[in-house]
Amino acid sequence: MDKDLPNIFKGTTFESNNQNESRLGEEKKIINNSDDVNKQIKNIFSSSDYLYKADVLITLNDGSNMKKTIIGRSNSSLITIDDEVINVKDISRIELI
Repeated sequence: MDKDLPNIFKGTTFESNNQNESRLGEEKKIINNSDDVNKQIKNIFSSSDYLYKADVLITLNDGSNMKKTIIGRSNSSLITIDDEVINVKDISRIELI
């Protein structure tokens, strides 16, 4: 009887490269998929180490790093303890310190 049913929900698999690289002269710029950054941020806020703030190391798309203490998040940005707003689109990686 199963043979008569259509294959409506047949799944397909996709391979994706989570990291895109582009070269501009000598400078190498790495841009991560925003889904990965959002997943990293979600993991930080759902961690048992996070109570009301988290010390993190943020790597921006231009390759620079900064240590910040984040206390919250809006839809498109992170909020630091110093009332700074960091756009999530500018972040290539974020990790707990």
